[in-house]
Amino acid sequence: MIEHKTSAMLCHGLAISPMLIGGMVYSIRDSYMPYHAAATTYQWHELEPGIQVLFRAMFNGAGSLMLLTALTLILLLSIPFRQNQRWSLWAIPLIGIGAMLTTIRGAVLVDLNTAANPPWLGLLVIIALFCSGLFFSFRK
Repeated sequence: MIEHKTSAMLCHGLAISPMLIGGMVYSIRDSYMPYHAAATTYQWHELEPGIQVLFRAMFNGAGSLMLLTALTLILLLSIPFRQNQRWSLWAIPLIGIGAMLTTIRGAVLVDLNTAANPPWLGLLVIIALFCSGLFFSFRK
C-alpha cells in the first residue's frame, strides 16, 4: 500500500511540476513565444501597443490561473492525500486533467488552424501521469 501511494504521489508530482513552471513562466511573460508569432504571422515588435497589452493580459491571466491550479494541487497532495482522505484521490487527477484538457483544446485549435506548432503533445503526458496517479491511488 505504501509503495502504491508513493508511486501515486510521484506521478501526481511529476504532472504538477510542468503546470507550476508553465504557470510561473506565463504569469510574468511580457511577450509571446515563437509559436505564437507563427500563429499570428507577426513578430512581437510588429504588434500595436494595444494588441501587446491584450496578449500580455491573456498570458498573465492564463499563467496565473495555471499557477494557482498547480499550487492548489500541491496543497491537496500535501494534506488530504497524505491523510488518505478518499475524496482527494479523485479530486487531484480530475482537477489536473480538467486544466490540461482546457489547455490542449486551445493548443490543438491553434495547431489545426495556423502555421504554428504549439507543444500540446507534452500535455498528453501530463494527463497520462494524472491517470497513472489515480490508478496507483486505488491499488492495494
